[in-house]
Amino acid sequence: MKNLTLFKILSEYRLFEIFILGIISGMPLAIIGTTIVTWLTESDVTLEIITTFAIARLPYSLKPLWSPIIDYCSIPFLSKFGRRASWMICCSMLIAGILYSMSILSPNADLPLLYILTICLGTLSATFDISFDAFRIEKLEQKMQGVGAACAVFGYRIGLLVTGGGALYLAHITNSWPETLLWIAGIFVLSTTFIFFVDEANEGVDIRRSKSEIARSHGAEEHSVLYVREHRKIQMTTPQFLIFTEYTRPFMDFLNREGAIAILLAVIFFKLGDAMLGVVSMPFYLELGFSKQQIAIAVKVYGFIATILGTYAGGLIIYKIGYFKGLIISGIVQSITHLAFVWLNHQGTDFSALFIAISIENFAGGMGSSALVAYLSILCNKKYSATQYALFSSAASLFNNTVTIYGGTLVRQLGWDYYFIFTIILAIPAILLLVYLQRKYNN
Repeated sequence: MKNLTLFKILSEYRLFEIFILGIISGMPLAIIGTTIVTWLTESDVTLEIITTFAIARLPYSLKPLWSPIIDYCSIPFLSKFGRRASWMICCSMLIAGILYSMSILSPNADLPLLYILTICLGTLSATFDISFDAFRIEKLEQKMQGVGAACAVFGYRIGLLVTGGGALYLAHITNSWPETLLWIAGIFVLSTTFIFFVDEANEGVDIRRSKSEIARSHGAEEHSVLYVREHRKIQMTTPQFLIFTEYTRPFMDFLNREGAIAILLAVIFFKLGDAMLGVVSMPFYLELGFSKQQIAIAVKVYGFIATILGTYAGGLIIYKIGYFKGLIISGIVQSITHLAFVWLNHQGTDFSALFIAISIENFAGGMGSSALVAYLSILCNKKYSATQYALFSSAASLFNNTVTIYGGTLVRQLGWDYYFIFTIILAIPAILLLVYLQRKYNN
């Protein structure tokens, strides 16, 4: 972790690949959470309807349902580029097509269709993430997972900047959301070209065990007899049972570990407060009276810099004091910084106040994200990397992508100040669970 520098990212090509793929991975989320939300807000769609678009993030929480398919299968005609790469290529091309389709729609006249396309965008983005996370975990050895996580988060944040602040600034210049969406679609076309040349060193794990794999597991001198026995066992097993066994094996591998349920619950609640803040942040800035250009500069430029600094800080904390203590500290910091939004609510359209609040919150959010990604990465068994990371990351976003659809309603009931305080309270369960796990399993 101490060697994590820009020079290292650029000089070691596998980290550079992870960095670029991280950018591609982050772009769709900003489209869902920022670009489309701003477009709808400017089209006079009500806040209650706008926040329901957060349901497009639900596929991020459902990734375990189809991640085993990605663990064992590749896309026909694209498999020559690698199992993980075939899925990333397919998703990137389809996302470009969806963005083109959105560019010819109007939020007022075509809201139901836009809603469906946004959900499809979320599904493709989640599928891309499954493949990318598996690629990243399989590409790096254990000691490099923290570095890889930081590179991925760094790239992810740049992706959010490109289609978040970048899209806002472009829309301000062109005064055209359709043209802005077309430009973003073009970026995904270029992204697909890059993925064609990704070096996939690990092709994942096949459903069937080969003769050599059995020999390595049981001893070379016995491999012939054991291979025959295993082959007969598979022959006597019904195809349906075999599929079910392979589908559930990654989940059982994790659930059989000590503290598995507590870990999942901690992960679920760790980013919930941040998600509830994020879903209403853009309407909040606009309601205060800030322009798209001001938001693009403060939120997507200075906020981005603060996030990157926070990402490095989170990685350093994890490296110095360990995963559980690092997660606890990061969780506390990222929650209490939401008080900056309570303060911002009473500052009007003061640009310096927006800059300060965003910088504080994004720095803390970067700390939490880096710590969480690094921790989830080391939890994975590489044999089931796609499925297990999908399980962990889905747990992290489970409530985020369901409860957040009620954000607009809660704001109207509680008011902005009490809503922001509520997002702080949501972090308490995760912190208590992490303290419990640290004391019981990490003494």
